[in-house]
Amino acid sequence: GFGARGSAWRSAWSGATSDLAAASGSVWVHAASMGEVVAARTWIQALLDSGHRAPILLTTRTSRGLARARRELTDRVVGRIAPLDLPQLLRSFLEGAAPWRLDVVETELWPHLILESRRRNVAVVFLSATVSERTRARLLRWGLAGPGVFGEGVWVLAQSERNAERFRSLGVPSSRIAVTGDLKAEPPVETASRDPAARPGVVFGSLRPGEEDLALALARRVGFDGGRALVVAPRHEEGLARVLGALERAGIPRVVRRETDRGTEALGDWIAGLVAGTPRVGILATQGELPLAYESAAVAIVGGTFAPYGGHNALEPAARGAAIVVGPHAEGIQESVDSLAREGALLSAPGVEAAAESVGSLLRDPEALRRMGQGAVRAASAASESARRSLEAIERFGLNP
Repeated sequence: GFGARGSAWRSAWSGATSDLAAASGSVWVHAASMGEVVAARTWIQALLDSGHRAPILLTTRTSRGLARARRELTDRVVGRIAPLDLPQLLRSFLEGAAPWRLDVVETELWPHLILESRRRNVAVVFLSATVSERTRARLLRWGLAGPGVFGEGVWVLAQSERNAERFRSLGVPSSRIAVTGDLKAEPPVETASRDPAARPGVVFGSLRPGEEDLALALARRVGFDGGRALVVAPRHEEGLARVLGALERAGIPRVVRRETDRGTEALGDWIAGLVAGTPRVGILATQGELPLAYESAAVAIVGGTFAPYGGHNALEPAARGAAIVVGPHAEGIQESVDSLAREGALLSAPGVEAAAESVGSLLRDPEALRRMGQGAVRAASAASESARRSLEAIERFGLNP
């Protein structure tokens, strides 16, 4: 389920290729990695549903992101690995693709990408845009701000007012900024109303390096004490090896779900089977099944928040009605965390032991699980208006063909 990084790296060194001809005159949507591809998928679907007629070119920097995009999007979308941020490659790519607008999802502030697009009068729109305080300070320090980079031809559709203010400080005028929310926020799915107290799983999604100790603490508490199945979804292939090694050293039974298993057993049945007989920790090594796993989750732990990565998508499990637990490093998803906290859908734990204790307490409290699950659905529903607001902003700015 993982791999193909060498192929992606080679593709990133190429400029125009024959497949770009099919995307000539397109909207070019760029999404860095798997998380941004989720947002890009929502945006592309919104474009198509709104009657958009031009071709759509989607680029990403990872082979996994590209594989997911190709699996989930229509044949009206041309997908490929993005070129590196080098002027010569970008000139060749832009010449071949000839886009009339570049929609950049979230946090990809690549100077040459912006400059080369502007030189060709390609409108640059930052969608679901975020910029951390650290990145803002670095851009200012390096002189990569002001009208030279963010001048005419650049628009920002920010996730929050906090992010909008940071873009203003980088030189984007208020007249070219709108606050439209987070495109990763899906509307609640049909199964979101399923009682979380009756669900068999606890899902640790997008685990990052340094979070293996929490996986071990959860494995000891959830599978062997809480009567639920722990499912861990590592973010990358190296994470799979680290988690398996940690579980093996701790003597904890585990089973890996690989791509070859998808056709033999539905994911929900696989998760329920983990607690039959001897409890085992389930490891997801498949592509694109994490959202489905959340549908079986009483509790979802958001990876990248228990080590300094800023956090991954907390609204994905919320749209499936799971109670949410995050760690102390959630600054990259602060708006989502705040909205979930306002609805009583989230617990924030300061560390590994507190998180394991919080999960254990929740599993013993069906009413708390139900309250949090309902709050998660409310938060996801409110957040999922971003695509509509973004379409309205594009129209208001006069950026449609």
